[in-house]
Amino acid sequence: MRMAFFADMGSFVLETPHSVPFPLNAKQLHWLVVNHHIPYPETDVDEIWDKSKQDRFARLITSFQVGYTILHAVGRAGQRLAITTLELNTLGIVVCSLMTAYARLHKPADVRTPIKLTTTTTIGDITGDRPWRTTPLDFIDENGPGWALNVQPFMKMPVIPPERPIQRIPNDRFPMNPYGAQEYFLCFATLLFTAVHVAGWNFSFPTTTDKVLWRASSLILFGVTAAFWVLQTAVSWIRLGRWKWIYLWMTDRSSLPDFEQARAEELRPKETREPAATLPLAWEFWTIALVALLYGVARIYLIVAAFLELRDIDATAYTNVRWSMYIPHV
Repeated sequence: MRMAFFADMGSFVLETPHSVPFPLNAKQLHWLVVNHHIPYPETDVDEIWDKSKQDRFARLITSFQVGYTILHAVGRAGQRLAITTLELNTLGIVVCSLMTAYARLHKPADVRTPIKLTTTTTIGDITGDRPWRTTPLDFIDENGPGWALNVQPFMKMPVIPPERPIQRIPNDRFPMNPYGAQEYFLCFATLLFTAVHVAGWNFSFPTTTDKVLWRASSLILFGVTAAFWVLQTAVSWIRLGRWKWIYLWMTDRSSLPDFEQARAEELRPKETREPAATLPLAWEFWTIALVALLYGVARIYLIVAAFLELRDIDATAYTNVRWSMYIPHV
Protein backbone atom coordinates (compact mmCIF):
# COMPACT_ATOMS: atom_id res chain seq x y z
CA MET A 1 0.00 0.00 0.00
CA ARG A 2 2.80 2.41 0.87
CA MET A 3 4.60 1.63 -2.40
CA ALA A 4 1.38 2.23 -4.35
CA PHE A 5 0.78 5.57 -2.63
CA PHE A 6 4.39 6.48 -3.34
CA ALA A 7 4.04 5.63 -7.04
CA ASP A 8 0.75 7.50 -7.43
CA MET A 9 2.48 10.61 -6.09
CA GLY A 10 4.67 10.54 -9.21
CA SER A 11 7.72 9.34 -7.30
CA PHE A 12 8.90 6.89 -9.99
CA VAL A 13 10.02 8.21 -13.38
CA LEU A 14 10.67 5.88 -16.32
CA GLU A 15 13.64 6.67 -18.57
CA THR A 16 13.91 4.82 -21.88
CA PRO A 17 16.24 5.36 -24.86
CA HIS A 18 15.24 8.19 -27.22
CA SER A 19 12.13 9.10 -25.23
CA VAL A 20 11.09 11.83 -22.82
CA PRO A 21 11.00 10.54 -19.21
CA PHE A 22 7.55 10.41 -17.61
CA PRO A 23 6.11 9.47 -14.19
CA LEU A 24 4.60 6.05 -13.52
CA ASN A 25 1.52 5.43 -11.43
CA ALA A 26 1.08 2.27 -9.36
CA LYS A 27 -0.73 0.24 -12.05
CA GLN A 28 1.82 1.12 -14.71
CA LEU A 29 4.74 0.28 -12.43
CA HIS A 30 3.14 -3.06 -11.54
CA TRP A 31 2.62 -3.93 -15.22
CA LEU A 32 6.21 -3.11 -16.13
CA VAL A 33 7.56 -5.28 -13.31
CA VAL A 34 5.21 -8.21 -13.97
CA ASN A 35 6.09 -8.19 -17.68
CA HIS A 36 9.84 -8.03 -16.91
CA HIS A 37 10.47 -4.69 -18.58
CA ILE A 38 12.07 -3.32 -15.42
CA PRO A 39 13.16 -5.00 -12.18
CA TYR A 40 11.20 -4.49 -9.00
CA PRO A 41 12.45 -1.18 -7.52
CA GLU A 42 15.10 -1.70 -4.88
CA THR A 43 13.46 1.01 -2.78
CA ASP A 44 11.84 -0.60 0.26
CA VAL A 45 9.01 0.74 2.37
CA ASP A 46 11.34 2.02 5.10
CA GLU A 47 13.28 4.09 2.58
CA ILE A 48 10.01 5.47 1.22
CA TRP A 49 8.92 6.50 4.69
CA ASP A 50 12.34 8.03 5.30
CA LYS A 51 11.77 10.33 2.29
CA SER A 52 8.49 11.54 3.80
CA LYS A 53 8.45 14.96 5.46
CA GLN A 54 6.00 13.75 8.09
CA ASP A 55 6.22 10.71 10.35
CA ARG A 56 3.54 8.84 12.23
CA PHE A 57 4.38 10.57 15.49
CA ALA A 58 3.59 13.95 13.93
CA ARG A 59 0.33 12.55 12.59
CA LEU A 60 -0.47 11.14 16.03
CA ILE A 61 0.03 14.58 17.60
CA THR A 62 -2.22 16.14 14.98
CA SER A 63 -4.89 13.50 15.52
CA PHE A 64 -4.70 14.08 19.29
CA GLN A 65 -5.22 17.82 18.82
CA VAL A 66 -8.12 17.17 16.46
CA GLY A 67 -9.62 14.65 18.89
CA TYR A 68 -9.39 17.16 21.73
CA THR A 69 -11.26 19.73 19.64
CA ILE A 70 -14.09 17.24 19.17
CA LEU A 71 -14.07 16.28 22.86
CA HIS A 72 -14.10 19.94 23.86
CA ALA A 73 -17.19 20.58 21.74
CA VAL A 74 -18.93 17.55 23.25
CA GLY A 75 -18.06 18.80 26.74
CA ARG A 76 -19.48 22.25 26.02
CA ALA A 77 -22.68 20.74 24.68
CA GLY A 78 -22.96 18.51 27.73
CA GLN A 79 -22.70 21.49 30.08
CA ARG A 80 -25.00 23.63 27.94
CA LEU A 81 -22.29 26.17 27.18
CA ALA A 82 -22.53 28.15 23.97
CA ILE A 83 -20.65 26.81 20.95
CA THR A 84 -20.01 29.48 18.37
CA THR A 85 -20.60 28.88 14.68
CA LEU A 86 -16.90 29.58 14.12
CA GLU A 87 -16.15 26.61 16.38
CA LEU A 88 -18.76 24.58 14.49
CA ASN A 89 -17.08 25.35 11.17
CA THR A 90 -13.77 24.27 12.67
CA LEU A 91 -15.34 21.12 14.08
CA GLY A 92 -16.58 20.09 10.64
CA ILE A 93 -13.10 20.48 9.20
CA VAL A 94 -11.34 18.58 11.97
CA VAL A 95 -13.78 15.67 11.70
CA CYS A 96 -12.77 15.36 8.06
CA SER A 97 -9.11 15.68 9.08
CA LEU A 98 -9.39 12.61 11.30
CA MET A 99 -10.92 10.58 8.48
CA THR A 100 -8.30 11.81 6.01
CA ALA A 101 -5.51 10.88 8.42
CA TYR A 102 -6.92 7.35 8.70
CA ALA A 103 -7.45 6.92 4.94
CA ARG A 104 -3.89 8.09 4.22
CA LEU A 105 -2.18 6.34 7.10
CA HIS A 106 0.28 4.66 4.72
CA LYS A 107 0.80 7.66 2.43
CA PRO A 108 4.15 9.49 2.55
CA ALA A 109 3.96 13.25 2.76
CA ASP A 110 5.63 15.90 0.61
CA VAL A 111 8.09 13.65 -1.25
CA ARG A 112 9.79 15.94 -3.76
CA THR A 113 12.60 13.96 -5.40
CA PRO A 114 11.49 11.12 -7.74
CA ILE A 115 13.34 7.85 -8.20
CA LYS A 116 14.52 7.21 -11.75
CA LEU A 117 13.92 3.78 -13.26
CA THR A 118 15.93 3.11 -16.42
CA THR A 119 15.69 0.43 -19.08
CA THR A 120 17.55 -0.25 -22.32
CA THR A 121 14.31 -1.29 -24.03
CA THR A 122 12.74 1.44 -26.15
CA ILE A 123 9.28 2.66 -25.27
CA GLY A 124 8.05 1.47 -28.68
CA ASP A 125 9.13 -2.10 -27.92
CA ILE A 126 7.46 -1.92 -24.51
CA THR A 127 4.14 -0.60 -25.77
CA GLY A 128 4.06 -2.05 -29.28
CA ASP A 129 3.84 1.52 -30.62
CA ARG A 130 0.30 1.90 -29.34
CA PRO A 131 -1.20 5.39 -29.70
CA TRP A 132 -1.53 7.39 -26.48
CA ARG A 133 -2.87 10.68 -25.08
CA THR A 134 -1.15 11.32 -21.74
CA THR A 135 1.75 8.84 -21.51
CA PRO A 136 2.87 5.89 -23.68
CA LEU A 137 1.44 3.56 -20.99
CA ASP A 138 -2.15 4.77 -21.39
CA PHE A 139 -3.20 1.26 -22.45
CA ILE A 140 -2.45 0.15 -18.88
CA ASP A 141 -3.86 3.16 -17.06
CA GLU A 142 -4.37 6.64 -18.48
CA ASN A 143 -4.28 8.66 -15.24
CA GLY A 144 -7.88 9.62 -15.73
CA PRO A 145 -10.61 10.53 -16.09
CA GLY A 146 -10.27 13.82 -14.27
CA TRP A 147 -10.96 17.55 -14.33
CA ALA A 148 -7.98 18.66 -16.44
CA LEU A 149 -8.06 15.74 -18.89
CA ASN A 150 -11.81 15.46 -19.37
CA VAL A 151 -13.92 18.27 -17.95
CA GLN A 152 -11.74 21.14 -19.22
CA PRO A 153 -11.80 19.88 -22.83
CA PHE A 154 -15.59 19.41 -22.48
CA MET A 155 -15.84 23.08 -21.44
CA LYS A 156 -13.56 24.09 -24.36
CA MET A 157 -10.92 25.24 -21.89
CA PRO A 158 -7.20 24.78 -22.57
CA VAL A 159 -5.51 21.89 -20.76
CA ILE A 160 -2.56 23.11 -18.73
CA PRO A 161 0.21 22.06 -18.90
CA PRO A 162 0.00 21.01 -22.56
CA GLU A 163 3.25 19.03 -22.85
CA ARG A 164 3.07 15.30 -23.49
CA PRO A 165 3.87 12.91 -22.01
CA ILE A 166 2.57 14.51 -18.83
CA GLN A 167 5.21 15.26 -16.22
CA ARG A 168 2.98 15.10 -13.16
CA ILE A 169 0.45 12.52 -11.97
CA PRO A 170 -2.95 14.31 -11.91
CA ASN A 171 -4.51 14.76 -8.49
CA ASP A 172 -8.03 15.48 -9.77
CA ARG A 173 -8.99 12.00 -10.87
CA PHE A 174 -12.59 10.77 -10.70
CA PRO A 175 -13.30 7.14 -9.77
CA MET A 176 -15.06 5.37 -12.65
CA ASN A 177 -16.36 2.58 -10.43
CA PRO A 178 -17.27 4.28 -7.13
CA TYR A 179 -17.85 1.18 -5.06
CA GLY A 180 -16.04 -0.34 -2.14
CA ALA A 181 -15.40 0.53 1.50
CA GLN A 182 -13.38 3.64 0.66
CA GLU A 183 -16.22 5.14 -1.38
CA TYR A 184 -18.81 4.54 1.35
CA PHE A 185 -16.34 6.01 3.82
CA LEU A 186 -15.96 9.11 1.65
CA CYS A 187 -19.72 9.46 1.30
CA PHE A 188 -20.14 9.21 5.07
CA ALA A 189 -17.36 11.75 5.67
CA THR A 190 -18.83 14.37 3.34
CA LEU A 191 -22.34 13.94 4.73
CA LEU A 192 -21.03 14.12 8.29
CA PHE A 193 -19.13 17.32 7.46
CA THR A 194 -22.30 18.99 6.22
CA ALA A 195 -24.41 17.54 9.05
CA VAL A 196 -22.14 19.24 11.60
CA HIS A 197 -23.36 22.61 10.31
CA VAL A 198 -26.99 21.52 10.68
CA ALA A 199 -26.18 20.89 14.37
CA GLY A 200 -26.15 24.68 14.81
CA TRP A 201 -29.91 24.77 14.17
CA ASN A 202 -30.79 26.10 17.65
CA PHE A 203 -27.65 28.10 18.34
CA SER A 204 -27.90 31.64 19.62
CA PHE A 205 -27.61 34.13 16.72
CA PRO A 206 -27.46 37.95 16.78
CA THR A 207 -30.75 38.25 14.87
CA THR A 208 -33.60 36.08 13.64
CA THR A 209 -32.47 36.72 10.07
CA ASP A 210 -29.03 35.29 10.88
CA LYS A 211 -30.65 32.18 12.34
CA VAL A 212 -32.91 31.63 9.33
CA LEU A 213 -30.05 32.12 6.88
CA TRP A 214 -27.85 29.70 8.83
CA ARG A 215 -30.57 27.07 8.89
CA ALA A 216 -31.27 27.47 5.19
CA SER A 217 -27.59 27.38 4.21
CA SER A 218 -26.81 24.34 6.34
CA LEU A 219 -29.80 22.46 4.90
CA ILE A 220 -28.73 23.39 1.37
CA LEU A 221 -25.19 22.22 2.14
CA PHE A 222 -26.42 18.85 3.36
CA GLY A 223 -29.05 18.47 0.63
CA VAL A 224 -26.79 19.21 -2.33
CA THR A 225 -24.11 16.89 -0.92
CA ALA A 226 -26.64 14.07 -0.74
CA ALA A 227 -27.85 14.99 -4.25
CA PHE A 228 -24.27 14.86 -5.53
CA TRP A 229 -23.86 11.27 -4.36
CA VAL A 230 -27.22 10.27 -5.85
CA LEU A 231 -26.31 11.84 -9.21
CA GLN A 232 -22.80 10.37 -9.23
CA THR A 233 -24.15 6.92 -8.43
CA ALA A 234 -26.74 7.20 -11.21
CA VAL A 235 -24.09 8.28 -13.73
CA SER A 236 -21.65 5.55 -12.73
CA TRP A 237 -24.43 2.98 -13.08
CA ILE A 238 -24.99 4.22 -16.64
CA ARG A 239 -21.30 3.86 -17.49
CA LEU A 240 -21.06 0.44 -15.87
CA GLY A 241 -24.33 -0.80 -17.35
CA ARG A 242 -25.92 -1.40 -13.94
CA TRP A 243 -29.32 0.01 -14.96
CA LYS A 244 -29.50 -2.28 -17.99
CA TRP A 245 -28.32 -5.22 -15.87
CA ILE A 246 -31.22 -4.60 -13.45
CA TYR A 247 -33.64 -4.36 -16.37
CA LEU A 248 -32.43 -7.65 -17.86
CA TRP A 249 -32.49 -9.31 -14.45
CA MET A 250 -36.16 -8.37 -14.13
CA THR A 251 -37.21 -9.17 -17.71
CA ASP A 252 -34.74 -11.56 -19.41
CA ARG A 253 -32.25 -13.28 -17.12
CA SER A 254 -31.10 -15.68 -19.82
CA SER A 255 -29.35 -12.83 -21.66
CA LEU A 256 -27.42 -11.67 -18.60
CA PRO A 257 -24.27 -13.79 -19.24
CA ASP A 258 -23.87 -12.38 -22.78
CA PHE A 259 -24.47 -8.85 -21.54
CA GLU A 260 -21.93 -9.20 -18.71
CA GLN A 261 -19.32 -10.60 -21.10
CA ALA A 262 -19.87 -7.78 -23.60
CA ARG A 263 -19.74 -5.16 -20.86
CA ALA A 264 -16.51 -6.57 -19.44
CA GLU A 265 -14.96 -6.40 -22.91
CA GLU A 266 -16.13 -2.82 -23.33
CA LEU A 267 -14.63 -1.74 -20.00
CA ARG A 268 -11.32 -3.51 -20.63
CA PRO A 269 -8.41 -1.14 -21.44
CA LYS A 270 -8.02 -0.66 -25.18
CA GLU A 271 -5.28 0.64 -27.41
CA THR A 272 -7.17 3.86 -28.12
CA ARG A 273 -9.63 5.50 -25.76
CA GLU A 274 -11.21 8.90 -25.66
CA PRO A 275 -12.72 9.19 -22.19
CA ALA A 276 -13.61 12.82 -22.80
CA ALA A 277 -16.39 11.54 -25.07
CA THR A 278 -18.01 9.63 -22.20
CA LEU A 279 -17.06 11.78 -19.21
CA PRO A 280 -18.73 13.96 -18.43
CA LEU A 281 -22.13 13.32 -19.95
CA ALA A 282 -23.85 16.58 -20.87
CA TRP A 283 -26.64 16.20 -18.31
CA GLU A 284 -24.11 15.02 -15.73
CA PHE A 285 -22.03 18.17 -16.16
CA TRP A 286 -24.91 20.61 -15.89
CA THR A 287 -26.56 18.94 -12.91
CA ILE A 288 -23.27 18.67 -11.03
CA ALA A 289 -22.47 22.28 -11.98
CA LEU A 290 -25.74 23.40 -10.39
CA VAL A 291 -25.01 21.32 -7.29
CA ALA A 292 -21.52 22.81 -7.06
CA LEU A 293 -22.87 26.36 -7.42
CA LEU A 294 -25.44 25.89 -4.65
CA TYR A 295 -22.82 24.22 -2.45
CA GLY A 296 -20.36 27.06 -2.99
CA VAL A 297 -22.88 29.79 -2.17
CA ALA A 298 -24.07 28.01 0.99
CA ARG A 299 -20.54 27.23 2.13
CA ILE A 300 -19.32 30.79 1.65
CA TYR A 301 -22.24 32.15 3.63
CA LEU A 302 -21.63 29.73 6.52
CA ILE A 303 -18.02 30.90 6.72
CA VAL A 304 -19.04 34.59 6.61
CA ALA A 305 -21.83 34.00 9.14
CA ALA A 306 -19.35 32.53 11.61
CA PHE A 307 -17.58 35.90 11.76
CA LEU A 308 -20.79 37.92 11.69
CA GLU A 309 -21.85 36.15 14.88
CA LEU A 310 -18.91 37.75 16.72
CA ARG A 311 -20.84 41.03 16.92
CA ASP A 312 -23.16 39.52 19.54
CA ILE A 313 -22.09 36.27 21.23
CA ASP A 314 -23.74 34.40 24.08
CA ALA A 315 -21.77 35.15 27.27
CA THR A 316 -21.34 31.42 28.07
CA ALA A 317 -19.11 31.14 25.00
CA TYR A 318 -16.35 32.58 27.22
CA THR A 319 -16.86 29.97 29.96
CA ASN A 320 -14.46 27.02 30.09
CA VAL A 321 -15.60 23.43 30.33
CA ARG A 322 -15.46 22.09 33.89
CA TRP A 323 -13.80 18.75 33.24
CA SER A 324 -13.93 17.89 36.95
CA MET A 325 -17.60 17.09 36.42
CA TYR A 326 -16.56 14.13 34.27
CA ILE A 327 -13.06 13.28 35.46
CA PRO A 328 -12.34 13.68 39.17
CA HIS A 329 -9.30 15.74 40.25
CA VAL A 330 -8.88 17.37 36.82
